[in-house]
Amino acid sequence: MWFKEVSKDSDVVISSRVRFARDIKGYKFPIIMSDDEKRSVISLLENKIDKCKYKLLEMKDIDDITKLSLMEQHIISKEFVPNDLGAIITNEDSSIVAMVNEEDHLRIQAFEAGFNVDKCYRKLEEFTDELEKKVEYIKNDKYGYITSCPTNVGSGMRVSVLLHLPALARIGLLNKLLDQAASIGVSVRGLYGENTSGDGYMYQISNQKTLGMSDENIISGIKAIITSIIEQERKAREILNKDNIQFVDEIYRAFGVLKNARVMSEDEALKLLSKLRLGVSIGIINDVSLQKVQELMVDISSNTLKLIKKQDFSRQEELKTRANYIREVLN
Repeated sequence: MWFKEVSKDSDVVISSRVRFARDIKGYKFPIIMSDDEKRSVISLLENKIDKCKYKLLEMKDIDDITKLSLMEQHIISKEFVPNDLGAIITNEDSSIVAMVNEEDHLRIQAFEAGFNVDKCYRKLEEFTDELEKKVEYIKNDKYGYITSCPTNVGSGMRVSVLLHLPALARIGLLNKLLDQAASIGVSVRGLYGENTSGDGYMYQISNQKTLGMSDENIISGIKAIITSIIEQERKAREILNKDNIQFVDEIYRAFGVLKNARVMSEDEALKLLSKLRLGVSIGIINDVSLQKVQELMVDISSNTLKLIKKQDFSRQEELKTRANYIREVLN
């Protein structure tokens, strides 16, 4: 998930996410459920959640632009966007979001800015334990939680950390590092998930194995890998920033284009903001805060920008609106 806030290790880590896959006893998996059965799951959960803490929104009642914006912010999956027989359960600040009737009855996610896996886990555990007092999850004494996809059987947990790794890429060590991570059972994905590239040098690192693994082992393993990657990215940044006028010039040029362009695509904006984020993180640029850059990286997505401006617009108008918005924020 994108986060506008900054927190622990935010110079490298954009956000942390922990996700539980859970299915409810007595119901088929969503892929083979009838429409009425899917509605029944939504009704059941709406009656069981603590309405003082959470609200349930049915996907059919959410407009298309908002749903696409939620996808752009990595709050819901791309596959979930057209699901009119799904729903979202969320708390007030959207740091807990559960997709209902996605691949499983519940895909429950906790999000935090920066490197805060433990905090995500505590919030997620609180939600799922509270709900488990009212609904029974499908669980096997030998294998653990039973889920729609076999790769999630066991703990049903995925720990994901979104990283910004431009310096490792620039000095030519990124591919080797990511290959090493993949070789020890860690999944490496681009910004928009599986089979996507690392746009703006953003990469999601997560565990692959869930069967036979305790929550504690999964979390400690991911934390160790992420800590190592953070250290290596920071070392790479020191190397880049050492008497390298060409590198410094590239950062300032990106800043200059962002402050003066009159049209800008989302792809170009993300690449330039990635360079600016690096420059701010290592102290080359002091005129803008890291949080301001983080906010822009969220806001420049097509549908999120439409929500901010409270209007729909054509492709050409979008290019102008994005450039204008970035100039307003940076100037």
